[in-house]
Amino acid sequence: MTVEHTNYSRRRFLQGVLISLGAGLSNGLIGDSALAAALNYRVVPDGEPYQTKVLSKEQLMLLKRVCNTIIPATETPGAGDIGVHGFIDHQLYHCYDLNVHNRMRAILSVIETSSLRIYGHSFAQLNGEKQVVHLTRLETAAEPFSEQQRTDFKQLKALVCFGYYTSETGASQELVYQAYPGGFKGQIAYRGQAGYGSLAYY
Repeated sequence: MTVEHTNYSRRRFLQGVLISLGAGLSNGLIGDSALAAALNYRVVPDGEPYQTKVLSKEQLMLLKRVCNTIIPATETPGAGDIGVHGFIDHQLYHCYDLNVHNRMRAILSVIETSSLRIYGHSFAQLNGEKQVVHLTRLETAAEPFSEQQRTDFKQLKALVCFGYYTSETGASQELVYQAYPGGFKGQIAYRGQAGYGSLAYY
């Protein structure tokens, strides 16, 4: 596979990142309870043990790899590098029911078992190129993945995006905030007023 094809695949895979975050508006991803839980999350410093809540330690390490494939390191750290996998475990525990817990565990299992079956290696052992290809197949429900697995993966990806872009790194280094969209211009030439849309009485 050429470098150009790899970069194209990565771009295609990342195209849905912000779309996934937008989709969360309809599934409660950024509701009041989710935002409150997110504000209460504290990243565990390196070297300190993390007490898992929903996912096993093995699932959490796999999720870290998945996070770094969805939002890889560039000039800024990848999603897994800043602890988004721990954030997702935290959000699942505080904001989602057992059904969602089971579906997220299941989709992680699907990622791992299908990687072993197709490539003969665990997902973590694949190189970055194959990891992107593997998750792209899942996201498009290509063989051997189903539409339900595609749906579950989209929810997981939305959680990755939510965790990353509400982190200090994502919010301060990746996103640009403008209080006035398009920028504020303090001086605009006044050329007279042609008319008024309403009077002060209304």
